[in-house]
Amino acid sequence: MRYTKYLAGMALAVGMLFPGAAALSAQDWRDIRHDNDRIARMRADMNRDQARLNEDIRCGRSGAAARDAQDLARDQRAYNAQVRDVRRDYNGRDWR
Repeated sequence: MRYTKYLAGMALAVGMLFPGAAALSAQDWRDIRHDNDRIARMRADMNRDQARLNEDIRCGRSGAAARDAQDLARDQRAYNAQVRDVRRDYNGRDWR
């Protein structure tokens, strides 16, 4: 019984935070889960890029640091686009 109340409370919270989320189909939820997994991989990649950039700066490798900074900026743009896509999916809108 207490789990039912807990799950009902969670569903209500999700509905309040993301009004369009209640209308999402199972396919939409799979798409969102896939997108969230991709976001996690992108975050890990950006962390590696940042560590490599920091090491290149520390060691005085300016050419490598510039390439790493460009790679990190490109990954950040892709990450931001992916986060926006997930937000659109939650809200049930497609602005593309």
